Amino acid sequence: MVKSMYRYLALTVAIILAFGAVPFTAAAAAATSVVLDGSKVTFDVPPQSINGRTLVPYRTLAEKIGAKVSFDKKTGKISVVKGQRIIALTVNSKVGTVDGKSVALDAAAVIQNGRTLVPLRFLGESLGLWVSWNAASKTVNVESKKTITHAMGKTTLNSVPKRVVVLFNGMVDISLTLGVKPVGAVESWVQQPWYHYLRADMGGVKNLGNENQPNLEAIVALKPDLIIGSKLRHEKIYDQLSKIAPTVMTTDVFDWKTNMEIAAEALNKEDQAAAFMADWNKRVADFKSKMGSRLNTEVSIVRFQPDGSARFYVTGFAGTIMKELGLARPKAQQVEGKVVVGLSSKEQIPMLDGDVIFDLTSDWAGDEKSFKSQQDWTANPLWSNLKGVKNGKYYKVNDVTWNMSGGATAAKMMMDDLYFYFDLE
Repeated sequence: MVKSMYRYLALTVAIILAFGAVPFTAAAAAATSVVLDGSKVTFDVPPQSINGRTLVPYRTLAEKIGAKVSFDKKTGKISVVKGQRIIALTVNSKVGTVDGKSVALDAAAVIQNGRTLVPLRFLGESLGLWVSWNAASKTVNVESKKTITHAMGKTTLNSVPKRVVVLFNGMVDISLTLGVKPVGAVESWVQQPWYHYLRADMGGVKNLGNENQPNLEAIVALKPDLIIGSKLRHEKIYDQLSKIAPTVMTTDVFDWKTNMEIAAEALNKEDQAAAFMADWNKRVADFKSKMGSRLNTEVSIVRFQPDGSARFYVTGFAGTIMKELGLARPKAQQVEGKVVVGLSSKEQIPMLDGDVIFDLTSDWAGDEKSFKSQQDWTANPLWSNLKGVKNGKYYKVNDVTWNMSGGATAAKMMMDDLYFYFDLE
């Protein structure tokens, strides 16, 4: 009697689960929409969300973008050809090929209701499409073209760039942070050809010379499909660059967040940028929480120049990060509309003071004159009277990650340094 009751209950639960799973799956599938170039795509079998990945009937999407498709029932092999690109997948396999090169997939192609479904992001990106996920509307946006608004106007891209040239140091860092190795890049200001912290990921990248005067002939030879420069550095050669390849310009070289947004949009790396920023914002909140009342600490950012002068930074890369972290700045260094303020007389040394003084000096000119200038200024009696010096809070920091690079990974490394100097770990 008891056994019969258990069998009955088990059968009942099984039936409920079996029938209950159908509307749940259908609801989940119906909740995911695919929009191609602003128009919703209708599939005969709805998109499926499997382990956090969206899979769609490959033939419907591929044909809408002008690709030729085929499916071998015996082998389960799927082929998609668009222009010179050839993509191949196999049902139930997480390994595909793009132009003959093996590629690992996050999800395998599957067959459901007589239709072959493939991972949308892999298919889209392999065909040069921009693919992004809008969690709020549960919509996958797919774009076959992308118009980027930038400091010099608007530039339309017809495919996700694969051969990218970057023309300022911060963008070298940012492109690598987003997982894109450029085919060509300007050399680092010091530690040529590439900063030590980036060097391991720069193998095979063409050195395009100085950031202020990149080698245009070398850029032409690389046959890039996107050039990223900065109006601050390259405004005068923008027209020349645009004739070589689609060109996008940032406003400056140190606003790493805005620069990363522009790069992520063009390079189809908005998800990676969002993940980086989520981690960054969490770290900023943690820093502020641990600092507490110590955020009133006045921080001075200084540098000694090879011409014998000194300067303090109002904004710039490091100054902007200090502001975001909520750290106070000395009143003398709160100069509206200035990035840096130069000082020519040692009588102005008190303007360099702060509760904590960070010194960015390095031998960027390669002649040791910056260090000689540093020695001259710090040997002056006025220097020893500064609060930061008297309290043992004068620190010589890495000029590459605090100033010269200006990229996202450099910002993270600078943040790590601040945790160390303020003893927050």
